[in-house]
Amino acid sequence: MAFSTILRSPFGALLAAALLAAACGSSPAHAQAGSSAGNSDLAQLDAYSKCMRSHGIKDFPDPVPNPGGQGGSIDVTGGPGSDLDRNDARFQAADQACKSLLPQPKVPAATRISAGVKLAACMRAHGFPSFPDPNSDGAFNFSGIDRTTSQFQSAIQTCRSATGYPQGPMPVGN
Repeated sequence: MAFSTILRSPFGALLAAALLAAACGSSPAHAQAGSSAGNSDLAQLDAYSKCMRSHGIKDFPDPVPNPGGQGGSIDVTGGPGSDLDRNDARFQAADQACKSLLPQPKVPAATRISAGVKLAACMRAHGFPSFPDPNSDGAFNFSGIDRTTSQFQSAIQTCRSATGYPQGPMPVGN
């Protein structure tokens, strides 16, 4: 199964931190950052990308600036056999080594986790009984859930609207 994650700020930075906590200080599948310090966030994402590559994740992409110039995002898609597979020990080690380079979360952890718990309950009520609660960083472990299906996309939109969970990429963690 392939993984794709996006990190965006202010919530994306939090997502990036949660996802990138396993590598270089944190491990994102896709990270996006954006804030009043958007250029700084983009520079931090760039440093993270370079760090991941220097730690053996040769296919790790560069960040792409967000529309409007605030921050950027990293789109990481990889599955078994790819060096972008978040479950691979090499990816996790690189992420652990590099995560400190990611932009810092702009959303308080308690707020992020509370919103994630509400979203998870809604997703379970909308046909995804194994949808996980967020971890202590507010990130979700989506292993075993195909997020590309129309059923998932419909349910996530419904639940984000119903719970007020922020739009954009969701933090992904182990």
